[in-house]
Amino acid sequence: MLDRTDPNPREHIGANNPPSAIDFAKESTTALSDWMKDRPVIGTDDDARAAKVLVDRAKSSLESMETERDGLVRPLNTQVREINDRYRSPRTLLEKVRNSLVDRLTAYAKRLEQERVRKAEEARRAAEATAKAALEAAERERQAREEVEAGVCDIDIGEATAEANQTAAALGRASRELARAERGTKVRIGGGFGRVMTLRDTEVLAITDVHAAIREIGLTDRIAEVVLTEARAFRKSMGDLPAGITATYDRSL
Repeated sequence: MLDRTDPNPREHIGANNPPSAIDFAKESTTALSDWMKDRPVIGTDDDARAAKVLVDRAKSSLESMETERDGLVRPLNTQVREINDRYRSPRTLLEKVRNSLVDRLTAYAKRLEQERVRKAEEARRAAEATAKAALEAAERERQAREEVEAGVCDIDIGEATAEANQTAAALGRASRELARAERGTKVRIGGGFGRVMTLRDTEVLAITDVHAAIREIGLTDRIAEVVLTEARAFRKSMGDLPAGITATYDRSL
């Protein structure tokens, strides 16, 4: 049985499959690492030439590995692309129609919510007016009792008490109506077999002062990359980099 932990599995009988690009890449990595261990600095022309050979070997190995990988992946990518293409058009059309219907449902829900909020506001104003009337009736009853206790004879304490009781009952009804109206402002659309649809708040961010935002956040790597990408696009269309962006050049092999 082939021992995969052996340093050279191709030495085994039956293990005569040609080495893969990955095998060559591993061998190239080992060769480069071993050579560099003894040469932390390249100081001679001979060393430079030897290093150039190793660099070329690494480049060839990388290219071979990419060619091999691409040969394995390309048919799969083609198959995935064909599958995605087959589903893309009907999916896009269905999403477009569905979103249009959802927009109509949203418009309906907003109108209904506005009407319910309006009715809840009317119920609140009615409850406030009833509460004021109840307080005034209770105060009249209190005054009537005080006057009766003081000996005033022409005071109808029964009428004052009846009025206070009536306004207190009316306040109770108005309070319950207000509570129902406030609970009922939330619109729920049921039916179907999915979750109930309700209006919900969706956060939408907007840039009002990009300079203030960057000063607060700081120039992070992600922000810098986006800005530089846009700067390259600006130079491609306008012929020069935008203000605030400079280009430097680094010499390397």
